Amino acid sequence: MTLGEFLKYAFLMVFRPRSLKTMEWRMLRLLNLDRKRHGLAPVRMQENLRKVARKHSEDMAKKDYFDHVNLKAQSPSDRLKGARVSDVVSGENLAKVGGYKNPTQFAENGLMNSPGHRANILNPIYNVVGIGVVKNDRGVYFFTQNFAKRALVFDGKIPKRVAIRKGLRLRGRTFSGASTVLCQVKRPKVDTVVYQKSFSVQGDKFAIQVPFKEVGIYEISLYVDGEGGAGDFILANRFTVKVGRFLWW
Repeated sequence: MTLGEFLKYAFLMVFRPRSLKTMEWRMLRLLNLDRKRHGLAPVRMQENLRKVARKHSEDMAKKDYFDHVNLKAQSPSDRLKGARVSDVVSGENLAKVGGYKNPTQFAENGLMNSPGHRANILNPIYNVVGIGVVKNDRGVYFFTQNFAKRALVFDGKIPKRVAIRKGLRLRGRTFSGASTVLCQVKRPKVDTVVYQKSFSVQGDKFAIQVPFKEVGIYEISLYVDGEGGAGDFILANRFTVKVGRFLWW
């Protein structure tokens, strides 16, 4: 945990020790202890991932199912995409616990004893996570962990639509020590690159402005150079945006 995350956790433990939010932070602490025991860096809680995780836990608790694919046939990647979370590497763990005194510890122990879930917790590529805990009316807890490899943190949500005269504006900070962000724009149906430009990172801040000449659907891919500016570009984010004459088009 960072100092800020530890202070949040300590506050909740003192003033709201039995809350679902406290259980989320407790699970973060437990999974980071598991990572530390295996020589891995901690993952950090990210609010947009936590919202996706909570929503899936809530959906499972409310509709009485337990699966990575929800009743609308949406996979974990579908749910992330719908929330405009565009990290290209991600994974999901689920746990369901009822009738135990310490459900958070029991859930984490169970995940670590399951090879596939353990692989997610101990994946050295992941650096962020969102944890969502929900309890149903029968006292059963549903846990969702959404992991991702995150290189860029955006200021606000990535827009689904933009006006052609304004283009696409993205601001944020880097998570990986990158010095350059490469933006590539394609028309998905014809797989043709229509725009490409490199943007320098100032400190840890980046600002991207993408112009468009025609209305339509565009695929945006963002690449970052290697850690410490090694020169090799790695795909970090990919998403689509609809460009119209006006914002509401």
